[in-house]
Amino acid sequence: MKSFKLVGTGEHKVLLFPGLMGTKDAFDAMLKYADLERFQYAAVDYRGYGCSKPMEGLFTLREAVVDACKLVEYLGWKNIAVGGHSLGALVAQMLAVAMPHRTSAILSIAGVSAKGAASDPARAALMEEAATSAEKRQQIVKGGTANRCSDAFARALVAATFAEISPAAFKGYESDARRTDIREQVKELPHPVLAMVGEFDPACSEQAARETTATFFKQVEIQVIRGASHYPPYEAPAETIAALERFLGKHLTREQDAPPLQLGTGENA
Repeated sequence: MKSFKLVGTGEHKVLLFPGLMGTKDAFDAMLKYADLERFQYAAVDYRGYGCSKPMEGLFTLREAVVDACKLVEYLGWKNIAVGGHSLGALVAQMLAVAMPHRTSAILSIAGVSAKGAASDPARAALMEEAATSAEKRQQIVKGGTANRCSDAFARALVAATFAEISPAAFKGYESDARRTDIREQVKELPHPVLAMVGEFDPACSEQAARETTATFFKQVEIQVIRGASHYPPYEAPAETIAALERFLGKHLTREQDAPPLQLGTGENA
């Protein structure tokens, strides 16, 4: 990634990927409450997003993973937790597959599972329109909160990034997420996984996480973020970062004394 932001100075490194309607600023609200002496976070822009909007590309998730591998090398990070919101959680899982020996934990925030995004034709048509329509994106946000959020919340969330996202990139990542299925690749990963789900999320629900992520990985903890729906980093930022750091604190402490992972013959970057 050419565009990213670093927050914190801690020894534990966390790489974060935004959702389809987010940029590297998507985690700002929750990072206000992070333990920045213990953790260091990097949040990224995909090609076609934010400060990387002018960048050309295929706009696929695999391309995003290749860019992320280069960023990890650039930062010199040897041991990282990878996480993301919604579509970004799928990218994080793909990065764990690509760099298993560098990965210590996987974090999913209202995340798309390893089987990829739903391919319902009506939703696909809506997402196609949303590439160029702020009103359609607001409709998606409202649906993601089960219509619990105000119109002002939906407008604000969309307005924050609408002009910063290339329509071609939006369409590319969304359609690729519907074509992506990495269930076979993740089933052998030994990493602990935290699946954070909003209490009122109609799609990425606790039940959905138990039927998908909890069956795909060997070590999964599900944390319900009370009062939130599909946008916990915005709706419940303090609770979301607290759950994330509790989980990492528990598993990264163990990681310090654990032997290196023996998984395959090397990184697949």
